[in-house]
Amino acid sequence: MKKFTYILLLVISCFGSTVWAKSDGELAFVDMQEVIKRFYKTLLAQDQLRQQDADIKLESDTMAQEIKKIREEVEVLRVDSRNKTLSKEVRDNKIEQMETKLVELQKLTQEMSSYQKLRRDQLNQQKGRMIRKLIDEITAKINEYAKEQGYMAVIDCSSKGNAGTLLVLYVNNKNNITDAVLARLNEEDKTKKNN
Repeated sequence: MKKFTYILLLVISCFGSTVWAKSDGELAFVDMQEVIKRFYKTLLAQDQLRQQDADIKLESDTMAQEIKKIREEVEVLRVDSRNKTLSKEVRDNKIEQMETKLVELQKLTQEMSSYQKLRRDQLNQQKGRMIRKLIDEITAKINEYAKEQGYMAVIDCSSKGNAGTLLVLYVNNKNNITDAVLARLNEEDKTKKNN
């Protein structure tokens, strides 16, 4: 049995060294989360999305102020419509005005809800497009760099498995190309050159 184990280990070690000797290069590792986070275009995209989010909030706040104003008017009309010191004709007029304001309030509330849903959906779609575009650009730069350096494959060392643990538990810094890829991606960052 010991002889068989020894032969098996010898065959595996010979076969393994042959495979590595024939390979085009080494494996490389990149922390995609770090690259995405530190890529200058990601920061620009986040600023653009924040601005659009602020615009949505501003418009929603304007609508909310109008709704609040109408609610206050409705409450004044409700109180006036119950005021027994006023004539029946005046109270009936207040009730009509209140009903008109309630319809206006309902319409404006629905408009605000529709507006917010539409704009959030648009913002989420835009965010998805931006992320896909950024990842495509990052992936292309990683491929370009890996081919130039002769790497056999590049593995994302920030990926997690089903249990939430990292798939790659250790990376030799010699084969970690995160900073090199970031340097290439951020070469064209004009904001840094101007500062």
